[in-house]
Amino acid sequence: MSSGRRSRATVWAGIAFGVACVVLFSWNAHWKEIGRILAGANVPLILVASGFLLTTSVARAWRWRHLLRDEQVSFRHRLTSTLIGFAGNNVLPGRLGEPLRCWAISRLDGRIGFWQAAGSILVERLFDLTAALALLVAFLGLAPFPPDAAVRNAAFLTRIEEDAGRIALAVLVVVVVVVVLAGRRLGSSQGWYARVGRLIGSVQDGFAGVRSMRAMAMSALYTVVLWSAMLVFELLMLHAFGFTELGLRHALGLLVVLSFAIALPQAPAGVGVVQLASETTLTMLFGMPLDRAKAFAIGLWACQVGVVVGAGAVALWVEGLSLGDMQDARGSLERLQAGPSPD
Repeated sequence: MSSGRRSRATVWAGIAFGVACVVLFSWNAHWKEIGRILAGANVPLILVASGFLLTTSVARAWRWRHLLRDEQVSFRHRLTSTLIGFAGNNVLPGRLGEPLRCWAISRLDGRIGFWQAAGSILVERLFDLTAALALLVAFLGLAPFPPDAAVRNAAFLTRIEEDAGRIALAVLVVVVVVVVLAGRRLGSSQGWYARVGRLIGSVQDGFAGVRSMRAMAMSALYTVVLWSAMLVFELLMLHAFGFTELGLRHALGLLVVLSFAIALPQAPAGVGVVQLASETTLTMLFGMPLDRAKAFAIGLWACQVGVVVGAGAVALWVEGLSLGDMQDARGSLERLQAGPSPD
């Protein structure tokens, strides 16, 4: 199967999985009660939570500065590219948000190539995966479950631990590869593999931050800041929908489950997957009422998508980019997925 067909198959598989999750989520829903709960949500608290959600993009932009250590890219372009990329994850199929972020930064600042940006974002993802694994360990240690939940959901928790172990091993392997490539430039390529050699060299340029202990320390600090902001966002959203009996440990559990859920194949904006994962966490692990959990799941998803897409639209306007530019970018990114060429 060609890369293009494989990419389309992945998109349709994600959409099908999202539809299946929507069906499961809607199966036993009492929409009148859910609507009543949604209408009674604490709007001021949701607005405060939205501020913390936006803070995560600011932290990512500052962290990106240190990962692009050898390039003086403006904060504005780092931030707007981040906002555009995350908005793209919510409106484009096939997880094109991260490639769109690379396209945006290379378009806004000619000193950064697409593949150099991709290399820096790979390092960024390693920081985020490491943070998610650390939070999972903390969550399992704190175990804020009802008395019978740990036994009732033993298989679920075991699956999470097994998946986390596989992810941790993969992260370790990628970290070793990145460190090796960051410290050793490939020699000049000749012959038929010259093109691949130039592409790898461009990606290596994105590993500049790995060569500096200070850059890695600052990146770790901003990783703590952004994940802390995400944790506060989850906690405030829980309280906005009346889950005042739940605390920081429960918000931590919700954040961990959602962090791993988004790795599943899904439709744009995670529709279906986010709702089902949120509801399952609240009802099966924390013993919360079904309708209130469903209302929260819808409200959480709507807030996230609204804030992220809205911020991305503002970023497009600030940078003078249009929807036509996004369509052109999408076509270019889909061609890159089928067969990339180096900068």
